[in-house]
Amino acid sequence: MIVDIRERRRFRHYIFCLIGFLTLPPLLLAAFVVAVDPYYVFGSPSWHGFNAVRPYYEPHVLIAKPYQMLRIRPDAVSLGSSRVEVAIDPRHPGWTKGNVFNFAMPSSTSYETMLAFLHAQAVGNPLKQAVVGLDFFGFNIFFPRNHDQQEIRFAGDGVRSFADYLAAELKTRKAGAGRTPGSADESNGPAFDEALYLATNPDVNAAVVRKDFKSGREHYELAGRAERRLGASIPSDWDELGYLQVNPDVGYAVSQRSFLNGYHHYLAAGRVEGRLGGFKPAHWDEAGYLAANPSAPIRIALGDFHSGYVHYAAVGHKAGLPGGFQPSGLLDSISLKWPSVNTAMFRFAELDTMIFSMTAVSDSAATIFRQSEPPSFDDKGDRIWAGQDEVMLRSGGNGQLIRSLILGWRWYLWLMPPRFMYCFTNSETGMTMFDPYRFMLRRAYAEGTDLRLFVTPLHAATRELMDRLGLGERYDFWLRELVRINDEEGARAGKRPLPLWDFSNANTVTSERIPVKGDLTPMQWYWEYSHYRRAAGDLILDRIFDYHSASRVLPLDFGVLLTGKNLDAHLHDSRAGLADWARDNAELASQIMTAATAPKIENRQSEATCW
Repeated sequence: MIVDIRERRRFRHYIFCLIGFLTLPPLLLAAFVVAVDPYYVFGSPSWHGFNAVRPYYEPHVLIAKPYQMLRIRPDAVSLGSSRVEVAIDPRHPGWTKGNVFNFAMPSSTSYETMLAFLHAQAVGNPLKQAVVGLDFFGFNIFFPRNHDQQEIRFAGDGVRSFADYLAAELKTRKAGAGRTPGSADESNGPAFDEALYLATNPDVNAAVVRKDFKSGREHYELAGRAERRLGASIPSDWDELGYLQVNPDVGYAVSQRSFLNGYHHYLAAGRVEGRLGGFKPAHWDEAGYLAANPSAPIRIALGDFHSGYVHYAAVGHKAGLPGGFQPSGLLDSISLKWPSVNTAMFRFAELDTMIFSMTAVSDSAATIFRQSEPPSFDDKGDRIWAGQDEVMLRSGGNGQLIRSLILGWRWYLWLMPPRFMYCFTNSETGMTMFDPYRFMLRRAYAEGTDLRLFVTPLHAATRELMDRLGLGERYDFWLRELVRINDEEGARAGKRPLPLWDFSNANTVTSERIPVKGDLTPMQWYWEYSHYRRAAGDLILDRIFDYHSASRVLPLDFGVLLTGKNLDAHLHDSRAGLADWARDNAELASQIMTAATAPKIENRQSEATCW
């Protein structure tokens, strides 16, 4: 009996040791990751020589910043694209009292900016103040959105509320009479496709070259059909557009003529790789998926995807979004009935990846060994370009970089491939990029957030380039719509319009001289043609907050408060100022005109039928 007791004790001791052996290393690794905190998610203190510099935050910024917001719960935020990330200082003394965070994120359109604002409102409880930088490129319906910026990551009811608002709005608008979304192209039929068959079956192509067969069609009739060869035709249920929307890399490969079309890629590689989007599953519930996931109809209205299934294939499958299929178990049923459960599971999975994955461990270890590098971000969400002036000097100087970008291909910021045109509206659905802007203003009024808006201070050379690309009229229309919607939403709320400042006219800052080739003098206000410096950002905040600093002088012509009453005069003065700049910088203006109108330039703005 005593022996049995001892044996049981030894066995329990063995089990405890085994459990400790199995669990202790992962816990120690998790503690190490949290201590280093390579993505600023957990709020661990920064120690010089250990984790003060966090180089792996930048590649994870779209994921990390929303979780930072959940932890920090700031009183005020700055929002917009990377221009705001670089230039708008959350430590400026003009901000409201409390914690301020730079919640701007790279390449944010009006939609992503609205999402960030709604998230900030949800976690701020309440959000006292927000400053939003408005970028012209962010109102182009054709500007691509990053699939990593998933709506399920954002807190509150903002996405659902915007989806409801948008559905009501679109009912009152006439959508374009284009091809029915999801339908096959007219060329997609049972007819034999010679080119596809030969491309899919290179041995047949070789036989035709040897003249063993007259054509691929002859081979198919004599042997290929019996051999169950693929590629004879594109199936009627094949969704070419959906496949390309889910797999943008395939679209690029097709544009480079590596494949005839998406279906050719699917046969050659996509099937084996498990690519989704081409064929809709037999038991797919389109209505159920759209009802369960408000982000899906929004993205369809934007034109990112043309059906709920395509959204699922591109985004929802990875995120585990429910509603597309019948629940396969209790957990699926719970997620479908209570969406908050699915959101919590998604966030838990992402946080788990940020702690327990080998990527997180590797990034944490590498962070310690990269402390000698200059920082790229700080804990306030600021993008820091430490040492950027030295990089520019090695590249020929600040002015050389700006000139090369303006006269080169970088206007694709507005004329994005593959369409190479700028439109505010999706003519198929009726949605415009002003819808998120309007909804953001409406929520600001409803929640009592002190929202302040400003238009990016584009350099006059950049404005000249936009005019030469045929976008001048659309830029003026954009400003008019920003003001009109602001006035309308103010009247709807029974309040004064929110302050909307324009810094993009030709003024002391935006007309700064661009150094000529060989002149290595750094510019005072600009990094390059797109991003402005912190010095210019401080002036913007001085104007917005009516803050007076003894250390700098705010030019009188920098910043015009736009209203419905002064807009016409402002646009007239702005056009006159840009004409003066072009006259005073005739050589550069002539080079811009030549570059923008060169025969090789892919600019299809003149073909745009949407507005």
